[in-house]
Amino acid sequence: MRATWVLNCLFLTMTMMSAPLLTKAEVYTSINDLTAVFAMERRVVAALTSYVDDMETRLNKIKRYLQDYEQVSAEGPATDEVMMERLAGNPVHAFHLMKRITVDWRHIEDQAKVDHWRGVEEAMRNVGVGVKLPREEDLHGAAQALIRLHDVYNLNMTQLVRGNVWGVESTAEMTSQDCLFMGKHSFNLGLYPRAIQWFEEAYTLAGEESNTTVTQEQVNMFLNTAIKAYDENIASQVDNEEEEVHKEDFSASLRDDHNKKKNEKVPKYRLGVDLTPPEDAANFQALCRGEQLLNESYQATLSCFYDSRDDHYLKLMPVKVERHHWHPELLTFHDVLTDNEIALIKLLAQPVLARAMVQGAQGKGNTISNTRTSKVGWLDDSVHPLVAKIGDRIQRISKLSTNMASEDAELLQVANYGIGGHYNPHHDYLLVDKTEKELLHNIHPRELVMGDRIATFMFYLSDVTRGGATAFPRLGTAVWPSKGSAAFWFNLKKSGHADIATLHGACPVVHGSKWVSNKWIRERGQFLRRKCGMCPDE
Repeated sequence: MRATWVLNCLFLTMTMMSAPLLTKAEVYTSINDLTAVFAMERRVVAALTSYVDDMETRLNKIKRYLQDYEQVSAEGPATDEVMMERLAGNPVHAFHLMKRITVDWRHIEDQAKVDHWRGVEEAMRNVGVGVKLPREEDLHGAAQALIRLHDVYNLNMTQLVRGNVWGVESTAEMTSQDCLFMGKHSFNLGLYPRAIQWFEEAYTLAGEESNTTVTQEQVNMFLNTAIKAYDENIASQVDNEEEEVHKEDFSASLRDDHNKKKNEKVPKYRLGVDLTPPEDAANFQALCRGEQLLNESYQATLSCFYDSRDDHYLKLMPVKVERHHWHPELLTFHDVLTDNEIALIKLLAQPVLARAMVQGAQGKGNTISNTRTSKVGWLDDSVHPLVAKIGDRIQRISKLSTNMASEDAELLQVANYGIGGHYNPHHDYLLVDKTEKELLHNIHPRELVMGDRIATFMFYLSDVTRGGATAFPRLGTAVWPSKGSAAFWFNLKKSGHADIATLHGACPVVHGSKWVSNKWIRERGQFLRRKCGMCPDE
């Protein structure tokens, strides 16, 4: 009862404040860690079951003591002095009295001295090396992950709270209290339409639950607040748009035709339709949902084929290639890792997995960011012969040098995504988009010597039940995880300029565990393998 009361307080006293930073969260960012916590909870449940059994045994002994005494109370009120004397004079009552005090009471007293709760505490403490217990930051992270999944995949709210997540049925249903909690998080993130949906579902469930976890009156208070905030936000947007139109009309009247042409908007990307940066997010989500953005005529030029990659060894066993895009080229190489190799890579990476970092402000240092929910580890060729063997395999397939001795590539990175694990759209190149000042002051000299990330070779170490695609919003296509396959693309053009069309992101994982492994190939050592282009757009 006390635990329930504490949880109720946690949910119901939470106000619509700014969402907490998740920099200390460790568990929700990795399915590998979550698996360990589920295993720990199973041990705790076993300890709790034993504790309940012990408590029931103790209570049964107390009840038997009281039942035995009922024979005495049936004789009459024990407060009466005459009655007490009569009881004492009865040899059977006297015998039972001696038995209760010398035997029964001693058993009750001995059991009361034993702290059976220690077994439960030990099950919680002895969780094993490397296993971390969830903290409040992980709870908020898990909530934001659910909100992300609901928003990106436009999941059916009614089905979601009843255990059907994108067609996968389970017993994981949500209560009205849970929906209220999710609504507050959506509100804090500024997702007012989503917040309203969560609050409306919470209101419905509160009625079905007969106001058990929260009342409809409590939910209605938050619902009205969200509706008001949504209306004010819409009104503010309309006012801003009208103000911008007014400013644009006024500015246009002061410009001549030459300036109009000079400032005319020029589309940067072309896929049959012009794509501008504001559309990246919409395209990314559409691709994550499995929508097709390439037109049929373009799709008809794509194919699957065998390729020896101009390598003598691969002529004996050509690689299975799937083409997703022509320029820039985006390929998937199928069946390039075996199940045994994948199992060993995961085993090697698990001890070194840590919260994923992203490049800091102005390209300086690394920092934890909520734009990426995963844990990563780095494997050197010296860790195991397999790591070096994989590097050689990448070199043969990519036709680029991965020689670690001459720093032609980075260490092999292994990543495991967590609840709703994702990585917002980004570019893999590190240097080409920096100013000269940033390169001199914020980038380590060793990075400059290695050169930029000319290409990305990404292995998929697992299948994913739902979600988890690698989406390229400016190319209009996505690569879906297939265990043992690898995606490959160039981040830089032959001229050395950034290929901004390679913007990509990891779609949130809806169901399943997503493992990937990256090898970023650097410019150093590639001058004899990839010819330079003379045209900036080449």
